[in-house]
Amino acid sequence: MLRPLYLLETQRILASAVINTDDTPVTLLTPGQGPGSRQARFWIYRSNQVGACYDAFAFTDDRTRAGPDEFLKDFQGTICGDCYSGYVNIEDVTGGRIRFSACNAHSRRYVHNAREQQPQLSSQVLALYRALYDIEERGSRLDDVARLLLRRRESVPLMRQLETLLDGSLARGLLPKSKLGSAIGYLRNHWDALTRFLSDGRLPIDNNEAERALRRIAVGRKNWLFVGCHEGGERSAVILTVIASAHRHDLDVWAYLRDILERLAKGETALEQLLPDLWKASHPQQVRTFREEEREQRGENRRYQAAKRRLESLRA
Repeated sequence: MLRPLYLLETQRILASAVINTDDTPVTLLTPGQGPGSRQARFWIYRSNQVGACYDAFAFTDDRTRAGPDEFLKDFQGTICGDCYSGYVNIEDVTGGRIRFSACNAHSRRYVHNAREQQPQLSSQVLALYRALYDIEERGSRLDDVARLLLRRRESVPLMRQLETLLDGSLARGLLPKSKLGSAIGYLRNHWDALTRFLSDGRLPIDNNEAERALRRIAVGRKNWLFVGCHEGGERSAVILTVIASAHRHDLDVWAYLRDILERLAKGETALEQLLPDLWKASHPQQVRTFREEEREQRGENRRYQAAKRRLESLRA
């Protein structure tokens, strides 16, 4: 019953200009085949476009690019994610239909992990990234055009400084296989994709939103442990999509599911009215307003800390 709603949400996500994507492993039982189980994947595809703010999940038996290629076959725009091999050359494979924007949180994390071995060199890169993220925090409340102008004015010079570091003193004398050497190599190899956000105000600087959204699977996996069959994985993806999209709109998920399942069982055909954002507008009593308040408070705290750091840097 939920599959038509899943397909509608998926279609709206694929009609967006920007999609965030990520994946996580799950054990798939394969009785009678080899050791009896193998590693499969759940994928998330997430849009922030008005009218398409949903999280769609997909299930595949493996991590080959066939899964994302099939899901994205009708998509035209930019995908944001980690530097998975199926994405880094997707622009060439699709003839420019899909572009790829890489996650700067990954590159920053690799440098951060090397700070104990190379504290002085690592700190230079991390300081630039902190400044970049402070700019993103200020731009989070702007529209796409204003955010792009802010990035061109302030972020582009910082990325040029970072590029100079990578090509100059930072890289000299580093062993390529050291932690920092590997991090620098990652930055260099994916530089074009890592800087793509500078040319489009709709693109995020990283893929953290999709990564956080996958936590529901990481936490749930500790309880249900495995997927029993391929069909079970696909059914799980449908259910996860409906639940995650409802939760994203701060709904009482149980009340939402109960209502839409009753209506679908009775033959409801107006699927648009069952989308979580439209259902939310007609059921204000089922909205968990405290979630929005908590997000706003976290955002205010981040902005305060960013402003405090800028003031300290000016004083220094």
